[in-house]
Amino acid sequence: MRQKIRNLGYISPVIFFLGLGIYYVNGLWDYLSIGLALLGALLGLLYAVVCFDELKHVLSARSFRSGTNMLLVICLVLTLLVIVNIIGYRHSVWKDITVAKKYELSPMTRVILDDIARQKAEIQITSFIWTYIDRNLSQQQNQALIRQNNEREDKLRDLLKVYGDVCPMIRYRFLDPNRELILASEYNIQSYRGNVAIVEHEDHREMVADIATEEQVTNALIKVMSNERKVVYFLEGHQEADLGDGSPEGYLMASTAIREQSYDTERLNVMETGGVPKDCKMLIIPSPKKPILTEELSLIDDYLAKGGRIMVLLDPEYKPGLEDWLLSWGVRVGDDIVVDNSTTGVRKGAGPTEPLLYSYDKEHPITRELKSTFSTMPTVRSVRLEDNSPPDLELTVLARTSDNSWGETDRDGITVKTPTFDPKDLSGPVPVAVSVLKKLTESKPGMEEIYTGPGGQMPTTEELKKIRLEKSQVRAELVVFGDSQFASNSYLRYGGNWDFFMNTANWLIGDERLIEIRPKNPEDQTIYITGLQSNRMAMVLQIVLPAVVLVIGGWVMLMRRLR
Repeated sequence: MRQKIRNLGYISPVIFFLGLGIYYVNGLWDYLSIGLALLGALLGLLYAVVCFDELKHVLSARSFRSGTNMLLVICLVLTLLVIVNIIGYRHSVWKDITVAKKYELSPMTRVILDDIARQKAEIQITSFIWTYIDRNLSQQQNQALIRQNNEREDKLRDLLKVYGDVCPMIRYRFLDPNRELILASEYNIQSYRGNVAIVEHEDHREMVADIATEEQVTNALIKVMSNERKVVYFLEGHQEADLGDGSPEGYLMASTAIREQSYDTERLNVMETGGVPKDCKMLIIPSPKKPILTEELSLIDDYLAKGGRIMVLLDPEYKPGLEDWLLSWGVRVGDDIVVDNSTTGVRKGAGPTEPLLYSYDKEHPITRELKSTFSTMPTVRSVRLEDNSPPDLELTVLARTSDNSWGETDRDGITVKTPTFDPKDLSGPVPVAVSVLKKLTESKPGMEEIYTGPGGQMPTTEELKKIRLEKSQVRAELVVFGDSQFASNSYLRYGGNWDFFMNTANWLIGDERLIEIRPKNPEDQTIYITGLQSNRMAMVLQIVLPAVVLVIGGWVMLMRRLR
């Protein structure tokens, strides 16, 4: 019996630490982890009582004393390491050392935080994380749910800590709805099944469910800081792409992205409403397939004459009757399809009518941050500047295709034969996106118009120039794309399409502080390569490297024989 107790005593630490390990993995004291930990402790205690003489002999041995001294030295070193870590935790320096800087706050977010700090606007973020046990779920499902919520809380806490370090005006807290019943009832979060965060500023409150990313936090800050209702209208009545369509050709993702930037989106039929509403911040005309009436264009012109902003997305397959109207704004839309037969001008696996956009205007706010980002426009037509455009227009070509591309005028022949360049075609690089700006009125605002808020503190000279420039101009702005599919659900997330579309929307709306490259998705590690790059990689892997190995092997074999 004594021998059995001795054997159980030897394995008691293993059983005890096995129970602790199960708790560490599951994050929950369940019957198994508690049972194993108690069993290990009881077996160890039983061994100490029954085999006390043997245990006493082991403790008094010289080898044990030497081991004890070594253990004390190890504990001392570990204590010093713990102290150093505590000091480092309390006085930490956070720096993102990844190549893509994917854990750093984006420039867009930093601009918003600078505005908050400058206005001394106090922001309170309250995040409710559920840690309850759902009796309708199994024990295993509850463990997985609690572990998932704990992971989300840790990630969100790390993210909000970065926000708080950059802008001290942002405070945050994490609460359990089961323990903070009064606050949970005050915020009325019982209707939310998952986790929810409330962003507050003065009397304004924004509630976000399952908040987890920088984009969600920043958008919530924008919404809670903005009191004005901003509406983006999508023209309808001519079989345009629909903002609620979730199919590959629809614009659900685009309209959702606009709404996430704190703008409302609605459909608009100008004939029914008698014009463009006054709260319209931007009008989008997404791929009309039927002709737009002259009366409708007159109403749209009235909107532009009052400082309207319009985004036009056309497709070469349809003729909506906008060609003459766009000519009056200095934009010539070609009756062609842009083609690129080179392997460097299209993405891997795409046809010649899906060219990549290589060149962007380096000065325009829409494209200056895109730099070398690849975008693509499937079946795009040329959009270029009119030679004899009105002098009061500021025209800019935003994007062009490669030098090997051209505007193919024989559109019917593309489907039956390989397209070739003809003298009547438009040679590359082909412009496919154009912006138009027209200054309508200018004035000299008085001091009351430049007054910036309570306190009456005057802005600096540079700030004064900027304020007067913005307040003294009423501008009509127009951006024309030769393709609409690049902003559809199937293509919006490809390469730089998202940034191109959203930068255009933000510039037209007039909120240029949001025009920056969005933070990269840490899970998106896709590398986009052209056909030529793919062929070169295949040649190196399949021919060059095996040839090098054969040459080196042959040389080694020859040298051995010569010896």
